[in-house]
Amino acid sequence: MPDTMRAVVIASYGGSLQATRRPIPRPGPGEVLIRVRASGLCSTDLHLLSGRQPLGDLPRIVGHELAGDVVELGNGVAHWRQGDRVTAAIDVICGSCRHCLAGETQLCRSMKRIGFERDGGHADYVAVPEANLVALHAEISYEAAAILPDAVACMYHSLIHQGGVGIGQRILILGVGGLGIHGVQIAKCVGAEVLATSRQQQRVALAEQYGAVGINTAHESLEAAVARFTDGEGVDVVVDNIGNRASVRQGLTMLRPGGKFLVVAYLDEMFEVPSMPLFKTEQQIIGCRGSTKQDLIDVVRLVRAGQVTPVLGASYALDQIQEAAARLESGNLVGRIWLTRA
Repeated sequence: MPDTMRAVVIASYGGSLQATRRPIPRPGPGEVLIRVRASGLCSTDLHLLSGRQPLGDLPRIVGHELAGDVVELGNGVAHWRQGDRVTAAIDVICGSCRHCLAGETQLCRSMKRIGFERDGGHADYVAVPEANLVALHAEISYEAAAILPDAVACMYHSLIHQGGVGIGQRILILGVGGLGIHGVQIAKCVGAEVLATSRQQQRVALAEQYGAVGINTAHESLEAAVARFTDGEGVDVVVDNIGNRASVRQGLTMLRPGGKFLVVAYLDEMFEVPSMPLFKTEQQIIGCRGSTKQDLIDVVRLVRAGQVTPVLGASYALDQIQEAAARLESGNLVGRIWLTRA
């Protein structure tokens, strides 16, 4: 093994993402070293670069979605072997606070996240706690696995745990990009009916392939579509993958009385909610943050069973991180971007 590796490092906020040389980390007690085979590029990586989400101590290797092979074991690691194919849950938790003990590990007060407060997977190697590892079966490719911890598990956590989506419910997914297209599949898995929106016809068409009723909001009225979809009642759950004032304002008007509005995206810092309709109809606005390790385990099972298909949009080499980030910002793709390793 060489002494150094390629890694995408944020040394200061602003500028651009770039691959540089860094020492290969060594796994500490209870950790393993993973040779990364693929990592998923997320809009959050761009928020980290801008400083919108703080990273703590800089410099930091980013990348919170990854898949690869275990190549080295730290002291005390007993359940993994060299050569194991793995992905990793993002949140490194304490396991002892009230939230962890209640199974709400996504709320751990001592959390340190891979690719945020800890070095991440946009690198040739990354050290992670063995407690975060999830095994990958041979039929799941590295590139497909690389987008599971966020693009798929986040939607699973939002819909299943935060939204309580189930059989017979009618769901509106605002924005079927890299997250929303997996939300369509997950909602269909549990027996929900799905209306999915985009201003790009290729995304609408793909959502329809996965069983949604698609609507191109660049040319069609969302209000009229929801009225047809629900016989005028309103949807049970709105999933907002857009995250601006307009999407929140419009999405809340699409809910039935008692419906749930899931806040997944956060493009605008603030949004306004009219208080009287919220009070009179007992609607709920629910935040959705990340996913748990159990969510990731469940998602891996769904993918292995063929019930969910990770939607891959474009691949770039790790050294092409700037081109990949520009493509992501342009919005000109369907599915997620993943970074390959030579």
